[in-house]
Amino acid sequence: MTEKAEAQDKTTQANHIVRNHAIGSVAAALVPIPVLNLGVLAGIQLRMLSRLAAHYEVDFEEQRANAILATLGEIGTAGLAVGLLRMIPGVGTALAGISALAATPAATYALGQLFIKHFESGGTFLTFDAERAKGEYEEQLEEGKRFTHENYVGVKP
Repeated sequence: MTEKAEAQDKTTQANHIVRNHAIGSVAAALVPIPVLNLGVLAGIQLRMLSRLAAHYEVDFEEQRANAILATLGEIGTAGLAVGLLRMIPGVGTALAGISALAATPAATYALGQLFIKHFESGGTFLTFDAERAKGEYEEQLEEGKRFTHENYVGVKP
């Protein structure tokens, strides 16, 4: 196998890791308790980052990975909004569930794609600059929404 084919195969395997975790992140949206669902999502995303790090032979830094998740707003912005929606009796729970079913796989996908590119360029958790990556994360989030729609993960818009 040529070097280029090996690199493509490695990327394909990494994309498979991201896809599985994006689909699995729907489980976080199904948890009816606002704070607990964020913990489930964080756990799924941390596991994905750990698997990607192992795949690319990069040391996994859990504390740094948690800080990156918080900075990118994975848990904060989208998760908090869904959590607040859940607090509205009746309708809020339904609306939050629909929003989360679409948002969590898209966010997990975006995070995974960001790290695939970072690791393939020789980066590590210590060299990842979350503040600088926010723009690219937003672009990947849009791609994640398309991924969610195309794969019928969550609720189609």
